[in-house]
Amino acid sequence: MTRELAARLRNLFQPGVFRRRYPDGRVQVETHNGRVVEGREAFPYGFRAAAKGGRVLALCQGGDTGATVMLPVLGGEGAPELGDGDVALYTAGGSRVVLREAGGLEIYAAGTGDVSVVGSGGKLLFANDAANLCEVLCGILDEIAALVTAGSPTSQQVNPASKAKLEAYKSVVRALLKEGN
Repeated sequence: MTRELAARLRNLFQPGVFRRRYPDGRVQVETHNGRVVEGREAFPYGFRAAAKGGRVLALCQGGDTGATVMLPVLGGEGAPELGDGDVALYTAGGSRVVLREAGGLEIYAAGTGDVSVVGSGGKLLFANDAANLCEVLCGILDEIAALVTAGSPTSQQVNPASKAKLEAYKSVVRALLKEGN
């Protein structure tokens, strides 16, 4: 009886290494003692990941290796530097979203151009290889400021006071969406 209880307790938590992911969502883990166990990863509501490798802690319910639940795969590759209170989502490939305790937000999509860098103050740059959001919005404001009427009388342009307001909006857009790379 004591040996059986000791074996169940010993089997309750088994550290191991991720080996493979099945299409149905189960993962295979090789435990510290060479045993191969399979089970589903347990994630909190609203979060899910499909890691390709890393360390795993297998929870064998009641010490039974046939009733295994995997705690999420732990991996440090690609993890951004965090300060106290910061939170991050990241991939091993380098894409990341970081929420800074000080109020900043950083978004970076690796391989698609710069989509990133937000310091405190809420500045945000969205960009990819095709377009930069700041450039697009400032271009629209420039087009509005350069409007010329068609028809009679021709060549009427935007009122200088309106142009000044459009330039002020462009400054706000540039301040909110960190311009450039």
